[in-house]
Amino acid sequence: MAKQSNFIDRIVSSSFFEKALEKAESAMSQDKLGLLRIVQQSLKKVSELAAQSNLTVVRLLNHYVLLFSEMIKAYVQGRYKKLPAITLVKIVAVLFYFVSPFDFIPDVLPFIGFTDDLALVLWVGKSIKKELDEFEKHVNV
Repeated sequence: MAKQSNFIDRIVSSSFFEKALEKAESAMSQDKLGLLRIVQQSLKKVSELAAQSNLTVVRLLNHYVLLFSEMIKAYVQGRYKKLPAITLVKIVAVLFYFVSPFDFIPDVLPFIGFTDDLALVLWVGKSIKKELDEFEKHVNV
């Protein structure tokens, strides 16, 4: 478990994730349509990955990206207001990171390039599990 934590710590402290956080904070405060664009880009990328592979990890990545996208859409549309701002920032930052081809492990490296994306998505998914469960209860996903 310590290795995973160190890997996540390295990703989160990287300049790549810092840029994703900056974009997330900016989009949340100034560009609600930007939030929807990142959702669209994330859904496109994850569907391309899912079409290329039937691996369990890709299906799990797909599940979280879809759920994160639904949360953002519900927030932007005003259908779900219980989402804490910090949770939304985490989700949006992870999606910005996910769609970027240049990150901690560049996506151009076959399969291994998505290791950091997967680790970060799963880490955030686990860290906001209570919010995800609450969202799923109150909004039909």
